Amino acid sequence: MFKPLYWYHGNVKFPDTEVEQMISDLTKSGDHIKSLMEKSDLEAWEESSISTYYFDVKDRPDKVWQPRYHEIVEDITKSIGIQRSTRYVWDYWSQLYFANDYHAAHNHSNLQESISFVHFIKPTKENNFVFVDNDGNEHVPPEQNEGDIVCFPSYIWHKVKPLKSGTRYVISGNIEIIHIERDFPL
Repeated sequence: MFKPLYWYHGNVKFPDTEVEQMISDLTKSGDHIKSLMEKSDLEAWEESSISTYYFDVKDRPDKVWQPRYHEIVEDITKSIGIQRSTRYVWDYWSQLYFANDYHAAHNHSNLQESISFVHFIKPTKENNFVFVDNDGNEHVPPEQNEGDIVCFPSYIWHKVKPLKSGTRYVISGNIEIIHIERDFPL
C-alpha cells in the first residue's frame, strides 16, 4: 500500500473574519489580474482558481500574514531538528479554489533540499489534497481540517482533486535548505 513520507505538523487557525477578508481580497485581485489579460489569454485560462504564486509581492493580499508564517516555519524547522544546523529560505502563497477547480499532479523538485507544506485555512469536507505515486496510487492524508498543517519532502508528487462545490482556501509553501552544517551543533 502506497504511503508517502509526510507528517502532520499541527493546527493553527486564523480568525474567521481575517480568512473571509482574505478570500474577498484574493477574489478581487484575481478579477483584476484577469481584467488585464488579453482576450486570447483569458480564453485559454481554463481554471477559475486564484494563486498568488506569480503575483508581485506588492499585489499579494496574503503578505499581511508574513509574520505568522515566519513563526510557523521556525516551528517546523525546530520540530524536525534542523533550525540550528541549517540556513534556509522560505516562501508561501495562497491557493483559492472554486467548484470544479483542481491542481494536476506535481512536485517541487526544482528545489534541491526542501520541505513543502500545506496549511488548510478553509478546506472542504471533500479532502481534495492527495499524494500520488508513479503508478497512479493515491494516498489521502486525513489531516485536512481547518488549521491543519501537513509537511512533506518537496519531491513528493501531490495534487488537488476537482472540487465538487464550494470554496477551498489553502496556503502552500516551501522551506529550501541552502546550507547544512558539517558538524553537529551542540
